[in-house]
Amino acid sequence: GKNFHWDNFPLFQRILYLPFAILLFCFVPLVVLLDSIFRKSDILFVSPQMLSKSSIKSGQSPSFDVSEVEKSDMNQTMQVSEEESRIFSFFRERIHRPIFRMFVYHFLEMVFLVALGLSMYDPKDQSSKVEFWYYDYMTYIFVVSYFLEDLVDIFGRYRNFFSSFWNIYSLLNHTLFMLGGCLEFYGFKQIKGDNRAIVSGNHVVNVGATFVSIAASMSFFSTVRFLLLHRKLGPVVVCIIRVLKDTAIIFVLFFIIYVSFAIGTFSMFKPFTLSHNNITGDGFKMKADDLANVKGLFSAMFWRLFDPGENDLASIIKIELINGTDIKEDGEVSMQFSHFVGLAFWAVYQAILVILLVNIFIAMMNTTYMNVSQCADLEWKYSKSYYQVQFLTPRAVLPPPFRLIYYYAKLMYRTKSNEALKADRETKIREYIILLHKLVTTKKKSDEENSIQDDFSDLRQDIQNIVSEKQKAMHVEIHELKEMIVGLKNEMRLLNSVASE
Repeated sequence: GKNFHWDNFPLFQRILYLPFAILLFCFVPLVVLLDSIFRKSDILFVSPQMLSKSSIKSGQSPSFDVSEVEKSDMNQTMQVSEEESRIFSFFRERIHRPIFRMFVYHFLEMVFLVALGLSMYDPKDQSSKVEFWYYDYMTYIFVVSYFLEDLVDIFGRYRNFFSSFWNIYSLLNHTLFMLGGCLEFYGFKQIKGDNRAIVSGNHVVNVGATFVSIAASMSFFSTVRFLLLHRKLGPVVVCIIRVLKDTAIIFVLFFIIYVSFAIGTFSMFKPFTLSHNNITGDGFKMKADDLANVKGLFSAMFWRLFDPGENDLASIIKIELINGTDIKEDGEVSMQFSHFVGLAFWAVYQAILVILLVNIFIAMMNTTYMNVSQCADLEWKYSKSYYQVQFLTPRAVLPPPFRLIYYYAKLMYRTKSNEALKADRETKIREYIILLHKLVTTKKKSDEENSIQDDFSDLRQDIQNIVSEKQKAMHVEIHELKEMIVGLKNEMRLLNSVASE
């Protein structure tokens, strides 16, 4: 609510707010469903402040005067918001508090982790048959809900989804859960009982169980994000995330070095494996053939990153064949050119790995830590705000696995909002018709009052027009008479001149 300030409450009340929020949330899904079915379905999408503003706007009367008949007609058509019931008002005010949403979200996360832990430990497990208990079903419901929510987020905000480390982490985690669960479900149908130890490690059920185990570890590790809310531990979490990004860069470099040296090493030591079982005379052999076969090669080269040394893996010694059957080994390492180069190649690989790559990684971690520590408060506040902003959206009221209720409420809200817009449009049309009728009536009365004066003005104008026309006609006749008189005078003069002659 607007007047709810979490920082102003003492510690005791903050602790009590957690069970209160959990108890209140037990009724939230039912209240949302009732609001969606029987009311406007806006309890999730309209905050108390927005509701009060809309009520004030809808309660305003028109600015023009209307008759009693018009008022009754408008009251029948205009939508006037009624006072909300106390129950829905109580829930509306509390579910729009971000702190309430945060408590509910983290509580459900803890419920999921408890169910997941029981499902992994499985205290009621029996190897003779496959059984599913209540905690298994709870885990499945949570996992499916989380995975579907990740897909919705990808399609809803695909451009920004992959910009966050935790979004990618969540998608990978829940994808492993879904993939592993499907493989386990399919694999258990092929074996009898729940004993995975009797089947191959490449069996579908063991592959699926491995994916699920990795995903379970990732889920428990994701609780590190909760520490972003703590002022002391938040910067540490930010540093860990940045270092993990550095680890990804170093891993790419390690993979390139690893493959490059593996190909060269295997090419140099492969002949000693081919001749191991085909000794016909004096020759050479490796002290240990780990680098001369594919399985031993990749294992030995990878673990040198954590345990350098083992020069015997690349050492070649001379052997002698006695009496055609007995083999005598010379303990001295061969320093012939190709043999020495193989040993040096193995030393260069370990030097690049242990001296160069590991130290570069340590330097990158130090640089990252220094960069984060210099602006630790800013980095922490940004990460904390990015984490908390998800609790500002309406769907945060109903976290998974209750998110389906939110989508139903959203659908009903859009449907009823469209109906309300249509009714509001009809109301505005009716108001426009009433206003137009009032304007026409007012104009008619005004015309009746000014009609007599307008008639006199028109008569005066008509008389002036008639007089003007008569004057013009008289002027024309007078002009014609003058011309006739002038003509007669000319004729008389002509007759007089003729008579005088």
